Amino acid sequence: MQNNDNEYVKDILTAAAPLLSAFLDFSVVLLMIILDREGRILRANQTLSRCLKVDRAELTGRSFASFLTGPDGEGFAKRLAGTDTATDEEFLLNLVDVEQVPHTLRCRLAMMDERFLLIGEPPQDNNQSLQEELLQLNNKLSVLSRENVRKGRELTKALADLKSTQSMLVQQEKMASLGQMTAGIAHEINNPLAFVLNNEQLLKRDFDELLAFINTLGDAMPEIALLSASIHGKILAKAGEVGLEYLAEAVPRKITANIEGLERVKRIVLDLRNFSRLDEADRKLCNPADGIESTIRFLGPLMQEYGVTIETDFTRSEQLFCSPGLLNQAISNILANAIQASQPGQTVRVSTRQDGDWYCIEIRDQGSGIPAEYLTKVFDPFFTTKPVGSGTGLGLSIAHQIVADQGGRIEIDSIPGSGATFRILLRFEQQDAHPATER
Repeated sequence: MQNNDNEYVKDILTAAAPLLSAFLDFSVVLLMIILDREGRILRANQTLSRCLKVDRAELTGRSFASFLTGPDGEGFAKRLAGTDTATDEEFLLNLVDVEQVPHTLRCRLAMMDERFLLIGEPPQDNNQSLQEELLQLNNKLSVLSRENVRKGRELTKALADLKSTQSMLVQQEKMASLGQMTAGIAHEINNPLAFVLNNEQLLKRDFDELLAFINTLGDAMPEIALLSASIHGKILAKAGEVGLEYLAEAVPRKITANIEGLERVKRIVLDLRNFSRLDEADRKLCNPADGIESTIRFLGPLMQEYGVTIETDFTRSEQLFCSPGLLNQAISNILANAIQASQPGQTVRVSTRQDGDWYCIEIRDQGSGIPAEYLTKVFDPFFTTKPVGSGTGLGLSIAHQIVADQGGRIEIDSIPGSGATFRILLRFEQQDAHPATER
C-alpha cells in the first residue's frame, strides 16, 4: 500500500512539475539550486541570486562551493561525492555573499538523473536561530581569518620587496664607495705618472740631441785621425768599450717602449677615472661610447678568463643627457653577464645607434640564450641561474633599476641556443629640462 502511495505522489508531483518549478523560481524564502556532479550551478532561483547578491545569469556555471565557507565547502564536496545521498537528511550550510556577509541555510540534497537538487531555507525555531547566530559568528571569524591571511601575504611580499630594495641600495652604496676610492687612487697615481712620463719624453729629446752630437763627431773621425792618431784611437777604443753602436740603437728603442708603457698606464688611469664616476648623481651631456670603451678595457681579464672577444660598432650621434657613471655600471653588469654566458671562442658584439628620439646600446652574445620561462624573471632581485656562490642575482636587477631611473628601459630578445640580445634604450632629452647640471 505504501508503494502505491509513493507512486501516486510521484505521479502527482510529475504532473505538477511546471507549477512547482514556477513556485520555486519566485519563492521569497526557499532557495533552489540544481548542480552537476562537479558541483557547478546549472540553475538557481531568484532567492539564491538575491541572497548572494549575484545576477542570476552569472551564477550559471560557477562552483557552488566558492560561495561556502572553507569547512562547509569541504563537507559539501564529500556529500556530492557520496554514492548514497539521503533525501531525508537535513544539514546546515553557511554561504558568504559577494560582500562577505554570511548566511546560514537549513538544506536538503537529492540526486536526480546524475544531477543534484538542493533546497534551502533560513532556520525558523529558536534553537536553530541560536545555532544560526553562532554559525554566523563563525562565518565572520572565517572571513576575518581569510582577510588576515591575505594581509599576511601582502605583508610578506612587502617585506621581500623591502629586503630586495635594501640589498640593491647596499650594493649601489658599495659601488659608490668603490667609485670614490678608485677615483682617489687614480688621482694619486696620475700625479707621479705625469712626472715620470714628462721626464721620459725629456730624456728622449736629450738623448736624441746627444746622439746627434755623437753622429757629428763620427763624421769628423777621418779629420781627427789626420790631426792626432792617438786621440782617434782612444775614441774608437772607448766606443767599442761602451758598445756605442748598440747604445745608439737600444736606448732610443727602450725610451720609446717606456713612453708607450707609460701612455698605456695613463690611459688605464683615465679609464679608471671615467669608469669610477659611480657616485655622480648629476646628469650631464656625454658620449656613452667613451664609457663603453673604458668598460670593455676593464673587463679584459674576464674576457681572457672565458676566452671571449668583443666587437664594437659605434655610430656617431648626438650626445646623451644622462648619469654617465651609473650608466657605465649598468653596461658593465650586462656585458659581464654576456661574457659569462658565452663559450670560449665566441664573440660579444656591442653597438650603439640613434633610433629616432632614442639612443640604443645593443649587447648581443652567442651563448645558449635565455629560456622563455626566465625572460620575465631576469630582472628580479636575487634571481640567478648560476651555481651557488657564483653570483648574487643583483647585476641585471641593478642595471634595470639604473636605466629605469634615467627614464629608459631594457629590452631582451632571446632564442634558446641562439644567444641573447639586450637593448638599453634611453630617450634624448634637452639639458635645460633638468636642474642638475655639471658643476
